[in-house]
Amino acid sequence: MAKVVKFPKAHPSGAGERVLDITRRSASSVKHGGSRFVPWCGRAVARTFEFLIEFVRVMVLTLLLWFRPILFVVIRPLSGFLLIAFVICLVTHPANPQLVWMFGLACFGAFLIMYLYDALLVFLSRGNVINVLN
Repeated sequence: MAKVVKFPKAHPSGAGERVLDITRRSASSVKHGGSRFVPWCGRAVARTFEFLIEFVRVMVLTLLLWFRPILFVVIRPLSGFLLIAFVICLVTHPANPQLVWMFGLACFGAFLIMYLYDALLVFLSRGNVINVLN
C-alpha cells in the first residue's frame, strides 16, 4: 500500500460528480428528507400487477391449448362436410339460394372459428408459434 502509482491524465472529481468511495461523498449523492419506501412500494405493486397479467395470460394459453384438439376434432370434419354440402347444393339446388348460402356461410363460419382460435393462440404465445400450433 505504500507504493501508489499516479496516473498522468487523472482528473480529480469535481463538486457535481458522484464519488463512489464511501468515505468521500459528493453533495449531489446525499439525499436529505424523503423516504425510499414509497418508490419501492410503487415498483413492488407494478411488478406484482405485471406478474398477475402474465400469470393470467399463461393460464388462458394453457387452457386454450388444451381445448384446441377437442375443438378441432369437431370443427375440421364439420367444415369439410359443410363445404361439400355447399358445392352439392350449388349444383343440385340452384333455385333454392337460402339453402346454398346457409351451407356456404356455415362452412365459412367454421373456418373463421378455427382461424380466430389459432390467431388468439399466436397472440397469447408471443412468438413461439411453431410449438404452439403443431
